[in-house]
Amino acid sequence: MAKAHKISGVKPLGSYRENARIILSQKVEEVYTWEPFIRDAARREELHNMRISIKRLRYTMELFRVVYEFPKEYPKETVMADDKHFAEFLAVIVDLQEILGDIHDCDVVLQVLTDYKHPSTSDVVAPLSLSATKKDGIAKHINQTRETRKADYEKFLEKWEQLSAADFKRKLLSFLVT
Repeated sequence: MAKAHKISGVKPLGSYRENARIILSQKVEEVYTWEPFIRDAARREELHNMRISIKRLRYTMELFRVVYEFPKEYPKETVMADDKHFAEFLAVIVDLQEILGDIHDCDVVLQVLTDYKHPSTSDVVAPLSLSATKKDGIAKHINQTRETRKADYEKFLEKWEQLSAADFKRKLLSFLVT
């Protein structure tokens, strides 16, 4: 698992809002460091690392949500519009995290099933020999999981391309740092 990028520029005596802007913009940039790898379905580790970066962004956004809420004395339309925008951005982040989580779940299942079906000779405890029926069942489950992963991966890429075309990163950063 990738380590979180070091955050720079945080001002311990600065305002919560000011530090939120600094931290969140760097969390967004961390997510995008994984973009060069996403068009290769075999880059499992990088896709997982992107999911972890997105998860960090999500939880940091949730932590700083109060910064993006206007006091009650502001016009109701302003408060509702701002909260709506924050919720929309957060929903996209949650959706990406969930899709990448589904892909990672498939990767883990595939690894476990493959290891079970074809144990290495270095395994300390030899598994019980598998009947042909069990091997067929495992092979079927592997194929189904591969198909599910492929569909999830294609869903992720389609979503990512739509977000890129809509200039999501720029809009998110603009919202978070204003």
